[in-house]
Amino acid sequence: MTYTFSSEHFVYEGDRLVYRPHFNPFDYEIQQLILEAERNIGALARLGLKSHPLKPTILRNSLVRTAHFTTKIEQNKLKYKEVEQVYQTYKKNPLTIKQKAQLEVKNVFETYEFIYDLDPSRDFSDMDEPIFKKIQHLLMNDLTNYPDGYRQIPVALQDNDGHISYQPPAFTQVPILMNAFFSWLYTSVSGCLHAYDSEIINERKLHPLLISGITLHLVGYVHPFPDGNGRTARAFSTLVGLIHNDLAKIKDAFSVEEYFDKRIEDYYDTLMLATQGDLKPFLVFYLECVNASLTKVLNELQRYDRIKHIREILGKGHAKTMFELIARMDDGEVFHRELFDDTLDASSSSIAKNLSKLKDLGVIRSGENRGEYTICILD
Repeated sequence: MTYTFSSEHFVYEGDRLVYRPHFNPFDYEIQQLILEAERNIGALARLGLKSHPLKPTILRNSLVRTAHFTTKIEQNKLKYKEVEQVYQTYKKNPLTIKQKAQLEVKNVFETYEFIYDLDPSRDFSDMDEPIFKKIQHLLMNDLTNYPDGYRQIPVALQDNDGHISYQPPAFTQVPILMNAFFSWLYTSVSGCLHAYDSEIINERKLHPLLISGITLHLVGYVHPFPDGNGRTARAFSTLVGLIHNDLAKIKDAFSVEEYFDKRIEDYYDTLMLATQGDLKPFLVFYLECVNASLTKVLNELQRYDRIKHIREILGKGHAKTMFELIARMDDGEVFHRELFDDTLDASSSSIAKNLSKLKDLGVIRSGENRGEYTICILD
C-alpha cells in the first residue's frame, strides 16, 4: 500500500499555514505512559547517576547503542562489536566514503556529542531551524553529494520489495511546512505565540516527551532533506526531549533507538497511521520505547548496587566465589550446579550449603530440572 502526504496535521488560518497535530494530550493511555516516564526519570535521579561508578560505562554503551541501532534501521550492516571498535578509534583514525558503514556511525557519534553540548531548556535557539539543518549535515557529512539544506528534488520511500510505501510532499512545500512546524514547536515549548510575544499561556505548552514524539513523526512526515531523514528525525527528537530539565541531566544515558529497532514493524506501522491523521498509536509506541530504555538503565544501576551489597554481606569464602561467577550472567539465565563442581575446590555438601545461602539471599532460585538454578539478582 502506498501512503501519500495528506496535510492531515496542517490547516490554514486565513492565508497562514499552521501545524495542528491531531491527538488528545489528555488521553488516559498517553497520560499513564507519561507518568511512568516521570517515575523512571525520578528514580534515576534518586540513584544518583551523576556520581555513580557505572556512569562512564553506561554513557559509552548508550552512545554505541544509539549509533548502532539508528544506522541499523537504515540498513547499516555493522555488528554491535564493530560499532564499539569504531567508537574506540574514530577520533584517531580518519574514515573515507570507502568505509561508508563506519563513516555512518562515526557521524552519529559526532552528532550526538554536538547535541549533548546544547541546552534547549535554556535557549530555544539551541533547537531551532538552523540547528535542525546542522544535525542533518553532521549525520550525512561526507556521505552525500546533495547540497546542504532542504531538498530541491522529489523523494519517495520504498519498501523491501522496491514498491513506493510513502510519497512525501513536493519539495516546494517543504519550507512552508517546516516553518509552520517550528512556529508550533516554539509555542508548545514556551507557551508564547512567537518570539515577540511576552504572554505565556501554560495551556499552550505540551509535555516535552509529547513534543519529542510529535517531532519524530513530523520529520518523517515531511521528509525535508534529500537523504538522512530517519536519522535526523531520531536525533532531533532526542534534542527536543532535552527541554525536560530532569531528562537533560541523564540525556546521554539511554538509547530509545534500540527499542525502535526491536519493534521495527510497530515503528513503521504507527508512523504511517500518524501520517494519515491518527497520532495516538505512534505516541503510545514512542512513550513505551522511552520507558523501556529508561527501565534498562535503572535495572543496570540497581543491579550494580545490589551486587555490591551482596558482596559485602558474603565477605570471603566459597559463597562469595560462587556469587562472583553468577554475577557475570544475566537475570533469567539458567545454570547447573556443575558450574561450581567443575570450578571450585569444595565438597559437594559445601556447594549445596552455599547454594542454599544464595537462594536465601534471593539471587538465585531453583530451576525446572534437578541441579538447575535461575539467576534473579534483581528479581
